[in-house]
Amino acid sequence: MTDTQHYYIGLDGGGTRCRARIADTQGNTLGEAVSGSANVFQNAKQAWQSVQSAISDANQQAGLSSSELTQAIIVAGLAGAEVNSCASEFLSLVQGFQHFTLLTDAQIACLGAHNGQDGAIYIVGTGAIGIAFESGHWRRVSGWGFPLDDIGSGAWLGQQAVRAALRAHDGVTPASDMTNQVWDHFNHSSENLLTWSGSANSGDYGQFSPLVTRAYKAGDPVALNIVQQQLDYLSEQMNSLVTNDLSLSLMGGLSDWIAPLLPMQLQNRLTPSQSDALTGALRYAQRGIKP
Repeated sequence: MTDTQHYYIGLDGGGTRCRARIADTQGNTLGEAVSGSANVFQNAKQAWQSVQSAISDANQQAGLSSSELTQAIIVAGLAGAEVNSCASEFLSLVQGFQHFTLLTDAQIACLGAHNGQDGAIYIVGTGAIGIAFESGHWRRVSGWGFPLDDIGSGAWLGQQAVRAALRAHDGVTPASDMTNQVWDHFNHSSENLLTWSGSANSGDYGQFSPLVTRAYKAGDPVALNIVQQQLDYLSEQMNSLVTNDLSLSLMGGLSDWIAPLLPMQLQNRLTPSQSDALTGALRYAQRGIKP
């Protein structure tokens, strides 16, 4: 690596895959590749193997020498990296690279959304998390996992639908088309519901979120109440995240659903995402920002 030509590697890893992109000083993409799971919370060793594999495969296209690869400036945004003990375990495995920075996948998504500049994102999908980057510092709200947190997420929506169905079953609150459809799913058997709930995860609850959004559009009173709670929670989280004139980008499977329902003062802050998470990782590397 010469004094004028530097090489940068961005990585974006989660529970199913790890993507790598190699770029030069001018921002040209030299190579890209995809490997397996890279969630440091689930398996730090597997994450490191996937990172190595993705870098190696990307370099088949880039053609960097061993010295250039060793000295490349690497930023990896990996799921689970917010858990300090898991991040430390992963970093203890890293070898062969002189400049390796570990961030979370949400952090590089934020950087990508605002092309490496200050800004915030709120991801609303099966889970929910907000990340802001401002003046070199990070802020985070929510994202502590379901069922403990992720209020306003798809999993939370589904959970509220199931709870509403139980209340209607007990005669505590009136039934509605939505609660009846929840019971249809379980063949109107409380035993089936209880058996399901014993092992249900966020994805299982999240499968009911489209039912809630459809019922909301149809004017279902129970769904209207649930969605209003969702909007109240998410608005509170977003307002705590975006200070000053910070721009906000919505991401995730429910972002298009949420955006037009937010209070106007939040809608006015919304900006489209400018680029992807890998670009965010590379922008971070090129700016030499410290985590």
